Parts: sequence; structure tokens; C-alpha cells
Amino acid sequence: MTVIFRMEPGSLGPDGAQYINEFCEFAQMQLQACSEPYIRWTIVPRLDKTLAEMEFKLASKKLTTAKAAQYLAVFSEDLAHFEEQLENNLEAIINQYFGR
Repeated sequence: MTVIFRMEPGSLGPDGAQYINEFCEFAQMQLQACSEPYIRWTIVPRLDKTLAEMEFKLASKKLTTAKAAQYLAVFSEDLAHFEEQLENNLEAIINQYFGR
């Protein structure tokens, strides 16, 4: 399953817009390196607020949140826990990116 996460430039601070593209590439590499083999990450800037922050796809088809939860359940993973881990990982990746 591909997880598309759209990162808000403001999450990187007041100057986030100047770092967002490079950060997304960095975050994608970091997340992919430590994720389960059944997850593929695509981290992109969230420049269009009409697009969802997180989107799930399987074989190039968009999944509803319920279907994504079912997919994760096959691997004994809970969607809420998955999202919580993502938030925690992104916080750590932001700190690592800025050398904190």
C-alpha cells in the first residue's frame, strides 16, 4: 500500500516553505528505511489545502480510510496506531533534519 502524506510547510516553522521540498525527500527516505515492507511512502508538500493530508492507494487505486484500515489489519496493524507512529516519527525526523 502506498501512503501519500502531504506535509504542511508551516510544520517546519516560519521559514518552512524554503525547506519543504528538501525535507519531504529526506522524510520519505527516513520513513521508508524503517517501515514495514508492505508500506511505501510518498511524502510531498501540502501546497493545495483542498487535498487530504493523508491518502492511501493500492495498485494505483485510491482507498477509503476504512479500506486502508482493513489492509493494515491483515498485518495486525491498527490505523490509529499507524497514524500515531507517523506523527511521532515525523517529529523525530524534523528534529533530525534541523539537527536538534
